[in-house]
Amino acid sequence: MARTAERSGRARGPAATTQRDPGSREHLTRPRVVAAALAIVDRDGLDGLTMRALGRELGVDPMAAYHWFPDKAAILEGLGEAVLSEIELPPANPNVSWQIVALEMSREYRHALLRHPNALPVSSTQPVLTPRGFVLVERTTSALVAGGLTPGAALETLNTLAGFVIGSAVVEAGVSPGAEPDDPEAVMSAYERLDPQKFPTLVAAIGEAMAELADDEAQFETAVDALIRGLEASFHARGVLGR
Repeated sequence: MARTAERSGRARGPAATTQRDPGSREHLTRPRVVAAALAIVDRDGLDGLTMRALGRELGVDPMAAYHWFPDKAAILEGLGEAVLSEIELPPANPNVSWQIVALEMSREYRHALLRHPNALPVSSTQPVLTPRGFVLVERTTSALVAGGLTPGAALETLNTLAGFVIGSAVVEAGVSPGAEPDDPEAVMSAYERLDPQKFPTLVAAIGEAMAELADDEAQFETAVDALIRGLEASFHARGVLGR
């Protein structure tokens, strides 16, 4: 509501659009700047994120954001952190198996990524390098270790599943920089038009799996379950389970 009121006030005339609060920088916080940047990307895409746009979103002089971020690259790093920060996991608990932790982490990460499809080009390439990002990694690996993995196996699990979740979200969102999202109905229509004489096996396979192809969540759950089972088998074979 406050942001809406600020916009309304600035829209009253040319003088109002250039007027800045001299102490506005002091009222900024790093989380507030990152939240504003993410709001811009959600609404206008990555191309819409500029220091000038960020200043407008925050109602401050664009230079004020430099107090927290020296350049746009640092803001993009903050975007990746903001998306990761939306993942909610319970505290480490020895009564919760690592398989359950891995599954819940995967689900939470997918939901966080899909809430911000315009930020996927950043989320899919930005390594975890910020303090808040490291806090999340520590919390997740601790929960996996409490659930029965060694620290090394916990990190392997996290990296394996994170790579899958990111790739799955990119495909599911169907968003590429500068392009419109895929139309699911158009995709399914293309499948339905396949010539069974030229593609007999493909047409038969699609016919059997049509409902699953249209259900992204069902496909995700099946694939994550298979990955976790595969990791479990590998850990047993290598003797790297914590208990």
